[in-house]
Amino acid sequence: MFRVPHDHPPGSYTPTIVAELPALRRALPYNPHMSLRRLILFFVAAALLSLGAWAGLRYALEARLTIAAQRDLQTIIDLAAIALISAAHETPGAGGPALLSNASPNLQEMSKTLDRASDQQLRTIYFFDETARLLRLGGQANGGAPRAGPPPAIVAEALAARQRDSPVNEGTLFRAYTGLQGEEAIGAWRWLPRLALGIVAERPNDRFVRPLRWLDGAFIVTVLALLSGFLFIAQVGVARLRAAFGLPDIAVCGPWVIDRLLGEGSMSNVYLAHHRHLHRQVAVKRLKAHASGDEPVARFTREARLASQLAHPNIVTIHDYGTVSGGGFYYAMEYIHGMTLTELVGRHGPLPPARTVRILRQICAAVGQMHEQQLLHRDIKPDNIMAYENDGDCDLVKLLDFGLIKDLETDDSRDLTRAVRVLGTPAFMAPERMRDPRLVDKRSDLYGIGCIGFYLLAGRKPFEATRDADLAQQVLHVEAPRVSSVATFPIPAALDRLLAGCLAKDMAGRPPDAAAFIAALDEIALLVPWDRAQARHWWTSVFPRAVH
Repeated sequence: MFRVPHDHPPGSYTPTIVAELPALRRALPYNPHMSLRRLILFFVAAALLSLGAWAGLRYALEARLTIAAQRDLQTIIDLAAIALISAAHETPGAGGPALLSNASPNLQEMSKTLDRASDQQLRTIYFFDETARLLRLGGQANGGAPRAGPPPAIVAEALAARQRDSPVNEGTLFRAYTGLQGEEAIGAWRWLPRLALGIVAERPNDRFVRPLRWLDGAFIVTVLALLSGFLFIAQVGVARLRAAFGLPDIAVCGPWVIDRLLGEGSMSNVYLAHHRHLHRQVAVKRLKAHASGDEPVARFTREARLASQLAHPNIVTIHDYGTVSGGGFYYAMEYIHGMTLTELVGRHGPLPPARTVRILRQICAAVGQMHEQQLLHRDIKPDNIMAYENDGDCDLVKLLDFGLIKDLETDDSRDLTRAVRVLGTPAFMAPERMRDPRLVDKRSDLYGIGCIGFYLLAGRKPFEATRDADLAQQVLHVEAPRVSSVATFPIPAALDRLLAGCLAKDMAGRPPDAAAFIAALDEIALLVPWDRAQARHWWTSVFPRAVH
C-alpha cells in the first residue's frame, strides 16, 4: 500500500486506495485517452454484436421449436388417423361424419384422450368434411354445438389445397390464427380421401412462442444494460471510473510497467509498477495530462530533482525520472508495504507514548536531514508518513510526498510558492504559513511534527472543524489543547511540554531545530523505553507474512 502524494488544495478530492478488479480491467479495455467518440463506437459495436447474437439465437431457437411442434402435431394426427381407419374397417362403408359417431372402442378411447388434452389446453383435435363443417367425435363440434362463423384459417387452407387438386394431403400453419377454442393457435392438418374426412391438431401459440419471448426479454435487458452503462460512463467519465476501481490509465512509464493504480490527486497519479527487465517493484508518480502547464511541470520537476538529493533511511528513495510516451513526466520511488499514520490511528486507535516517541524521533531525523540541505518539506502530516517493518525491525517510518518542497537557497521556489500558497492541510499547517508563506522556516516543519505527535497520542487532530475557514481561524488564534488533557494514555510531563511548545503560535516558542527536538525525545525515551518485542508482536498480527 502506498499513499498518493498530496498535490491538491484543502477540501478537494481525498485520494483513496482500492483493490484491483481484474474483471473490470477486462471489461474496460486499456486506452489512456478514450474519448467520448471512441466510447460511443465501443458501445455501438457491443450493441451490434448483441443484436447479431440475438438474431442468430432467435432464428436457431425458432427453427428448433418449429421442428419439435411439427413432430408433436403430426404424431397426434397419425394416432387419430390410425383410430379412424381401424374404426372404418370394423364398419365397412362408413365414412365422413357418420364414421365419427361410430361406437368403436378405438374411437371411444381416443375421445377420452382428446377430451383430457383439450381440458388442459395442451392440444385440440377436431375434424372437418368437404363442406368445411367442423366435427368432433360424436358427430358435433365445439363441445356439442356447431361452430358459428367461418372455419379456422387452417381448415380453409386445407380445403383450398384440395380444391386446387393438389397432390399434397397434409400441411402445417405456424402463422398464428384463431383456433377452435377462440385463442391464437398453430396447427397441422391432414386430409383422408378414403374417409372423406380431414384432421386438425392445434396447440396454443402462446406456448410455442414463450421461449422466444424469454430470449427477446433477455436481449432487451442486455440492450438496456448497455445503454445504462454508456450513459453512466459518459456522465462520470472513463478516467474517473477507471480511477475509482484502481485501474491504470497508462501501460508503461519509461522502463516501468504499470501494475495498478494506488491513488489519485488533482495533479498526479501514483501507480504500483515493476521494472520491465529487473522486475523491481516501485511506486511511480505521474503528472496528469491536464497539468502540463509551465508551473505544474516546473513544480513536478523541482520535486523530483530535490527529493532525489535526499539519502536517509527515513526518507523515501527516488530511483528514476523521465517522460511518458505521448507526453508528460514521471518519477519512480521505492515502494513501501505498510500504512500511513492516518490509517494506523484510524484502524487501531491512539498509540502509547513510548511508541509515539520512537516514530517522532525518526520523523525528526528525516526532517533534520532535509534542513541540513536547506530544504523545507512544508507538508508534514500523518498522511505523508508511512509506517512499516523491515526484517523484524518494527515501527519504522518513511517520509514521503515532496510536492510542496521548498529550497531556501534559490529564488525559483519562492516564485513558484506565490501560486501554491493555499496548498496543504490546514489542520497540520503552521500559523505563519497562513499569515505569510514567506515567513516559513525550519520551525514550520517542526510544528507539523508536533501536530503528528498530538494526533498519535490523542487519536484526533489538535484543531478540528467542518469548514476550512473555521479551522484556519483556530490555527491562527486558538491555543492548542494539551495532549495530556485528551489522551487515553498517561502522558509524561516532558512529552506534554515538548508538544505544547511545538504547537506554539510564536515560532520562537518551538524547538530551534530538529536536533534539539531529537535531544528532547531521547531524554523522554529514557522514561518510556520503546518495547521492541511488543512492536514486533503488533506488526505480526497486522501483517503476519511480512514480519520475519
